[in-house]
Amino acid sequence: MLPLILILLASDSTYWQQRVAYEITASLDEPSGVLSGKARIRYVNQSPDTLRDFSVHQYLNAFRPGSRWAAADSAEQRVRFQHMQGPDYAFERITSSTVMGDSRKPDYPYAPDSTIAHWHLPRPLAPGDSMEVEIEWRARPSTLPRRQGRQGRRFDFAQWYPKVVVYDKHGWQDHPLYPAGEFYGEFASYDVALDLAADQVIGATGVPVEGDPGWEKANVNPGSAINYQRDWYAARRTPHACTVPEGRKCVRFFADSVHHFAFSLNPDYRYEEGRYKDVVVRVLYQPGDSATWGKGIAVERTEIALMWLDSLFGKFAWPQITNLHRIEGGGTEFPMVIMDGSAGLGLIIHELGHNYTMGILANNEWREGWLDEGFTSFQTDWFFETHGGGSGFPGIDAELRLWDVDRWSEPVSMISEQYRDFATYNTMIYEKGALFFNQLRYIVGDDAMRKILRTYYARWRLKHVDENAFRSVAEEISHQDLNWFFGQWLHGTPLIDYGFGKVKRKKTADGRWRTTVTIRRLGDGWMPIELGDGDSIVARVSGQRERETVEFVSDRKPKRLVIDPRQRAHDWNALNNYWGRGRRLVRLDYLKRIEPPRDRSVSSFLPAVWYNDFGGVTLGMRAREDYLGRFEKNVAVVSYALDPDFAGASDATQRRYGFYLRVGNPTGHLMPRTEASAAGWMLEGRVGIALHTDRSLRKHLTFGPGVHVGFDAIWMAVDDLGYVDRRLWDNAGTIEVGPWWSMTKLRGNREWRARAGVTGGIVYRNPGAGIQAKTRYDIEAFARPTGEVSLRTPLVGVRLFFGMYMADTNFAIPRQRRIMLAGADPYTTFTNPLLRSRGALFVRPGFHYQAPGDANLRAFRPDLGGRWALALNVEGTKTVYRRDDGGLLTRITFEAFADAGLVDTLAVPASGGGSQTTVYDAGIGLVTRHRINDLAWTMRFEVPFIVNRWDYAADGTDKRVRFRWQVSLEPSF
Repeated sequence: MLPLILILLASDSTYWQQRVAYEITASLDEPSGVLSGKARIRYVNQSPDTLRDFSVHQYLNAFRPGSRWAAADSAEQRVRFQHMQGPDYAFERITSSTVMGDSRKPDYPYAPDSTIAHWHLPRPLAPGDSMEVEIEWRARPSTLPRRQGRQGRRFDFAQWYPKVVVYDKHGWQDHPLYPAGEFYGEFASYDVALDLAADQVIGATGVPVEGDPGWEKANVNPGSAINYQRDWYAARRTPHACTVPEGRKCVRFFADSVHHFAFSLNPDYRYEEGRYKDVVVRVLYQPGDSATWGKGIAVERTEIALMWLDSLFGKFAWPQITNLHRIEGGGTEFPMVIMDGSAGLGLIIHELGHNYTMGILANNEWREGWLDEGFTSFQTDWFFETHGGGSGFPGIDAELRLWDVDRWSEPVSMISEQYRDFATYNTMIYEKGALFFNQLRYIVGDDAMRKILRTYYARWRLKHVDENAFRSVAEEISHQDLNWFFGQWLHGTPLIDYGFGKVKRKKTADGRWRTTVTIRRLGDGWMPIELGDGDSIVARVSGQRERETVEFVSDRKPKRLVIDPRQRAHDWNALNNYWGRGRRLVRLDYLKRIEPPRDRSVSSFLPAVWYNDFGGVTLGMRAREDYLGRFEKNVAVVSYALDPDFAGASDATQRRYGFYLRVGNPTGHLMPRTEASAAGWMLEGRVGIALHTDRSLRKHLTFGPGVHVGFDAIWMAVDDLGYVDRRLWDNAGTIEVGPWWSMTKLRGNREWRARAGVTGGIVYRNPGAGIQAKTRYDIEAFARPTGEVSLRTPLVGVRLFFGMYMADTNFAIPRQRRIMLAGADPYTTFTNPLLRSRGALFVRPGFHYQAPGDANLRAFRPDLGGRWALALNVEGTKTVYRRDDGGLLTRITFEAFADAGLVDTLAVPASGGGSQTTVYDAGIGLVTRHRINDLAWTMRFEVPFIVNRWDYAADGTDKRVRFRWQVSLEPSF
């Protein structure tokens, strides 16, 4: 007892908070959904300031057109309340008000938003003085639920009355309600009398001091007594006149030391009751919920949550907790009431946790949301870690490392609506806020962390808290100066990275091993860093200096050392944390989804086999490396041609072996929001090098256009004519470079795509062999601009393409760089062994494969191309079957298509005179889309039965209209 008294005496003597008392009577008209209410508010100014203003929140006005909430939704392309009509939107309208005995109307300083109503006081309110405010109003929840709502005779009333704005050390906190950020209220007493239909069942903040809340009727265990707790606030009960007509009832609730009053109505509610110590647990659920909520399931889970939270913080401050199944999914917390969309244990622990880290420790949720949502997410994760349910921390930590690396992170301490967007707010406040508390736990240790929580709770329960309140307790209990930690993790966006320097091992005279390790700090942030030898933690350093040296002695020679072995320091690049073995996880590349480890890269191997006419059967092995799905995206392919005869080959030029190597996004060259790769190959008669960069310019992760810019450079040359299809390749090489731009934009069910680029460089013809052969290269400069734009909706797809090869007309166009008529150019298909070489499996006579790209006039021969092409592709689509079964997805779509274009006469050699040729095709098809875990592909079977230049159709027939077919493993565009 003495330590608790000392803690309370140590509280900040300058702290104060206002005193408020509500007396509310309200009547609900169910057919209209409108509640009519009267409130008498007694307000005591306990601040050191003289007040001249008074304001209340009218939160329901956020869920209607014209509010700042609706404007924020529109800005982020969410459609919710901004276009609601008639009786569907919410409102809260003050019909009369009296302030200090003076009848006056409020003004609305944030108009057209009306979530804040304001009055100038008739006379100043001095420190220690009090006043009364009387307000009459009408309110209605919206039919679209969001923290409130109505559905038939079901009503969730949250933030439904004129709620006094907090006046604290920062002044009046008259903050309109936004989607990002929640609530802030003065601690008060509530005396609330509700006039309701007689058959309604109600769950609410407080205890029912008068009237029938309907629990007897709803009780699923009729033999069990219900503990109404009517005398809990006996000392404060006063007579209250509440008369209602027949068919109605009056239910009166009282609550003290809470900063909100919420309630929910449903005549079909089922009631169950439990208890944890002195706290009565009430559960209200729907008739169809018995398997998931009933039979004590939700009651037991609520009791478990109370037990866990009491062990972390201390005794629950109020007499009861009501857990009810609300209209909306998810969950929202209120003092003594949690409104949940399910009875999941994690959801209950999270929402009930808010009764501690928002209800009892009442922070300003829109100013410091991390102190509420982050805190609650942290304790929820700690529960499952402690109770054998795993921990969500590793996944959250891995995701946040990518946010930090790509510079999406913003300081956790920001005011809610100042974040870039709602997705950033959620990630920083919930996930990085939870990470902050996890990091503090790592720094001070579990025992100190528990003591911090209990001391913080004992000192600040039923008060307003902020960062300073929590930090002062954390520093006091841990005996550490934590300014650096709070500064980094709340007010900055540190990037943490550590790696090994020198490692020296020396055997001592007694036969043991002395190891000296230098740890290098490579990032701009720091954390205490542990060093492990594979089995245990052998050392810990501050992590602040750029280089720190540690020394330890072991019985055996260390063969593997790991920096941050428990992955607690938020080190973004764990690949440089290993000395010795262990930085890679090696496995077979198969379809089973495996969560990538955050501390190692994954190296996957996959054997392959393919065929072409020159090399015959070819064996290959593909190796892939990946780290966090973002870095070290490396690919290596080696191949060996088995055909011993090398049909049609010259032994002098035939090469059995081949390789392809691509290195992408190395961790040693960090480039935020940028993909970069370098590739080289000597494979099936071609050699080359390619460099690629892709820089994302998008401003938001979840909405708005996805704009990318990049730069490509490629050298590709033919060095063995035996492999190449001479209809597609010349004995030549090109060196070309150039920029590109692309944009993807989603608007509802419409997807716009656009891409434009230009490359320029030189093309050279290889010298021939023999005495009469050329002895020099023919070289010319060229440019190759291309552009396309497309639109996809559920019923139609449209694509427009233009491309041109520009060069000196005295030289023939190298076949591999023509603007292709029927599909992708040879450079694009080069990486596919089924399309790459002469006689490959997908390019054999009689097999019609369409690789989409360029003009995409899909019914024509794939070897046709010229200097330029202008093309239009149109598709009508109708999905007739869809099945999404966890990791498996199948979708079947019928398709009708037409392609048309104006092309260079060179593209269709027998087109006659003129400078252009008109070509078109049309047909029908069946498209199936599939996904198995992370592998997704599209299959097309198409029948292009109309082709105007039938002599150049893919099947080479002599009829304009006839049955033709083609297949593809890629979408058309």
